[in-house]
Amino acid sequence: MSRRAVPYGVLITRTNPAIRTRTATHLMNTFREAGIAMFDTELHEREAFKALFAFNQPLSHLDPKDVSNIDKAVANAEEYASEVVNMLRANQQKGAAA
Repeated sequence: MSRRAVPYGVLITRTNPAIRTRTATHLMNTFREAGIAMFDTELHEREAFKALFAFNQPLSHLDPKDVSNIDKAVANAEEYASEVVNMLRANQQKGAAA
């Protein structure tokens, strides 16, 4: 409606943090070759992310006795949030320079 560019990026989710499949690599390369912006961060398949919905609690309120690897999920989510903030700041600076 405002006819201004909206920053965006493709976020790959539910990936295995230990193994990169050939299919995932192919898809990511296809996006990049097409000039589609992608986040460097991926949200990995983690029990803690599933538990957000099961327990209706944020990561910080989950009990480590009930859910494993909360710390890794928090670090993964923080990395993604940081990348989003950096993308928005870069876009804001582009707009200010124009």
